[in-house]
Amino acid sequence: MLRACRVTARVTARVISSCAVAAVSITTLSLSAGASPSPDPDAPRLWSAWQSDGTAWLAASPADVPPDGAVLGWRYSLPADGASGDSPGGELPDFAKVCGGKAAPAGHKRVAVTADYGDAETDARPGQTPPAQPLLACAVTPADATAVQVLAAVARTRVDGRDAVVAVNGYPAGTQGTDLAAPAAAGGSSTEGTPLPWILGGAGALALVAGGAVAATRRRRASV
Repeated sequence: MLRACRVTARVTARVISSCAVAAVSITTLSLSAGASPSPDPDAPRLWSAWQSDGTAWLAASPADVPPDGAVLGWRYSLPADGASGDSPGGELPDFAKVCGGKAAPAGHKRVAVTADYGDAETDARPGQTPPAQPLLACAVTPADATAVQVLAAVARTRVDGRDAVVAVNGYPAGTQGTDLAAPAAAGGSSTEGTPLPWILGGAGALALVAGGAVAATRRRRASV
């Protein structure tokens, strides 16, 4: 009877030991499955455009023409498979708070603009750190300015050959592309794009003509 009890005890101990090992293995697998994978350093990141409807961000295109009073957002992110990118984080900007102190001349518009540089851990490329604070500014542009032109009015904007934004205010660094010129400011010069040397040259010619006329008049008076 005692021998049978000892055998039973040994079997029970082995069963308990096996169960403990199995439990540890299951726990380890569960923790591994729950851990977030590291972002792929070679995966493409992008700047995506968004426009607020007052309650949420809606996907937009860089070629869209936001109206006066619009709230435009940009976000740098590592998009999930099949996604167009993440929307800007934080609260939706309030147009009145961002642009309330500015007026738009005739033929121009005001657009509140924000740019979210993304998450340092999940969106940034290895070795790069995004700016700590998002961009928030009021752009005053011609009424027909596109979303990317509106962005260029308040931030250094670099685009690729398809006019897709690849960098905002130098982030991310090392991108290839062309720096987009800001749209014409309100209240610009009335010369309508006439080159400055031509203007100065014309002014000089007028001065010479006027000077010659004065000299001729003096000579005529002296001869009388």
